[in-house]
Amino acid sequence: MNFPFFSKKTTEGKTYLGIYLKEKEGIAFVMRMDRSRIILLDQEKFTYLNGWEYISEAVNQVIVNLEQRTKTKVQEAIFFLYSHFIDEKTKEINKAYLNQIKQLVKNLNLKALGYIECYEAIVHFIEKKENLPLTALLIELDHSNLSIFVYQRGGLIFNKVLAHTDNLIDDLMTSFSQIKGKFLLPSRIILYNSGDLDNAATDIVTYRWSEEVFVQLPRVEIINEPEIMQGLLGVFAEQINKNAGVIKATETPKKEEIMGFVIGGDVESKGEREPVQTILPATFPAVKFAPAKFFSSLKNPISEAVKTLTTINIRWTVILGIVLISGGLLINEYFFHKAELIVYLPFQSLKNELTIDSQGLKIEQVKLTGELKELKATTGKKEIGEKARGTVTIHNFEDNEKNFPKGTVLETGDLKYSLDQEVKVASASVITIEGGLVKQPGKVKASLTAEEIGSEANITGGKKFKIESLPDTLYFALNDSSFSGGSKKEIKTVTGKDQADLRTSLLDQAKKQDLDELIKSGQVQIKEGKIIRTLTEVELAEEKFDRELGEEADKLNLSAQAVTTVYYFQERNMLRILEKELSGKMKKGYNLQLENLSYSIKKAEKKNGEISLLLAIDARALKNIDKVKLLSQVRGRNKDTVERLIKNNFAAEGMKLDIAPKLPLFQSFTPWIGKNISLEISSL
Repeated sequence: MNFPFFSKKTTEGKTYLGIYLKEKEGIAFVMRMDRSRIILLDQEKFTYLNGWEYISEAVNQVIVNLEQRTKTKVQEAIFFLYSHFIDEKTKEINKAYLNQIKQLVKNLNLKALGYIECYEAIVHFIEKKENLPLTALLIELDHSNLSIFVYQRGGLIFNKVLAHTDNLIDDLMTSFSQIKGKFLLPSRIILYNSGDLDNAATDIVTYRWSEEVFVQLPRVEIINEPEIMQGLLGVFAEQINKNAGVIKATETPKKEEIMGFVIGGDVESKGEREPVQTILPATFPAVKFAPAKFFSSLKNPISEAVKTLTTINIRWTVILGIVLISGGLLINEYFFHKAELIVYLPFQSLKNELTIDSQGLKIEQVKLTGELKELKATTGKKEIGEKARGTVTIHNFEDNEKNFPKGTVLETGDLKYSLDQEVKVASASVITIEGGLVKQPGKVKASLTAEEIGSEANITGGKKFKIESLPDTLYFALNDSSFSGGSKKEIKTVTGKDQADLRTSLLDQAKKQDLDELIKSGQVQIKEGKIIRTLTEVELAEEKFDRELGEEADKLNLSAQAVTTVYYFQERNMLRILEKELSGKMKKGYNLQLENLSYSIKKAEKKNGEISLLLAIDARALKNIDKVKLLSQVRGRNKDTVERLIKNNFAAEGMKLDIAPKLPLFQSFTPWIGKNISLEISSL
């Protein structure tokens, strides 16, 4: 993007505002030019928790703080951005972010100088530090996006922006799948986001990468926050010192739209303090070779040449100009004139349902074990206590001796007691008292124990006891003293239901385990395997309860091993089977590419040791064309001619053609050099 703010006026002593934006936070910092050096005066971190809509308020407060501490006034601002903010095709800032940044510039009365992508500063920082062209894999991490850049001998050969999930390895594999078979990745990996990346580095180093991706175990380096800041400031210093009109090489926008803006990095928020001055070298490498900048920079050499050679021969001046312009055109055509062509061909839809059994597809199984524990309150109830005891006198008014065996039941009211031992009571006798006859009962002392526990059996003296079903006119008992010792309380105990509930709960817990996490734990390696999740089986082994059945306890613990049986198959085997199955259904002249083949498992069933899968298949077979012939016909053609050729000669249904750079003449014609045309075959 062109930035007319750079003029040939001196920048000595000027201050600039740097705004370094990420998805949820950013850093603002004040810089000053001093004798061709950039001095970092102060910096402060800010967050915009309420979203990008309120970013102006967050930045405004930070600017106020910085201006107060540095005693400066800043108006010119440069934005540093991560690559996921930039549209991969147009190379402009995504519209949603661009609108907010424009609003920020307007609200805070700033003058936007432009934007710089963070990864370019990182590359040039490393190359300057090591004095070698970079060969490495750069990984730029943000909250929900990550960007990948592959460099070989200083040249960018692949880049990709994709969503960032909690599983970094899965994210990387998604990107690497597009590279597989084309080239091998460098074994040097560089991570940066100015945060804590130790866990991410550990995940990458400990993962068992396929030799098809990395020939040798990759080594991981982390670019820390000071190095990121040094790189960003260095690139800006280099641009200021060149007095160039371009920081970002893209199409010149309208005057009111001189902005395009991505970034990453945390800078620790600072409190009130004296400004910290960091002096960085001004001779930092360039951000990026920009074709527009290249051609515009030819004006000065040609102008100077004209002045010098005019005194000699105007003809040689013209020749020199022609040579320079021709050389520039040839360099641009060979290195920078590129096109991306997508050809949309007729296709045959191949939707089908197919049943595959474990004999046709090798289905493997592994068992994963994990220790689990569960705790629950017991529900059993039990009364415990002591039985009341006491003594009674048994009366016998029968003329015969009466024998009462041990356990004979005596009752008083609703309470029952039993004899502790066998008792013999003498028969009644008749005695004369004051001239009359009186019948005197036989008596004997006996000890009783209450049949039920509880304090209610602790009765007072003077109670009359009935002896079983005997008539109380002949047999009864009286207690002379109170009964005592009876007590009762309720306790919790372990029941069979408690144990069964714990087993069920632990089994449910085992079934909810994340299979991917179990596999990542290192117990087993399932390379490129696809799990049949509906067939997963879970059982408990080595169960250990910490309390016995019926034992007094308020809580019951269960520890056990959860044994998970996982069934899976190799994705490449499945695709090979489906490709063979669909090949007989394709029209003549059509071809099926694996990237156009997808399927889902509608039903999985295991019966008698055999597994069968019902698949729903969705595929598109594209019409075959000669790609070499197509490329040879579209070289050096304008867009209308290219569209006519591919429709007439290759029966295409449409096309999409993007040509770079956006310069007059070049943007209207495809490159003459075939290697500069990227061809992709697709369908509408």
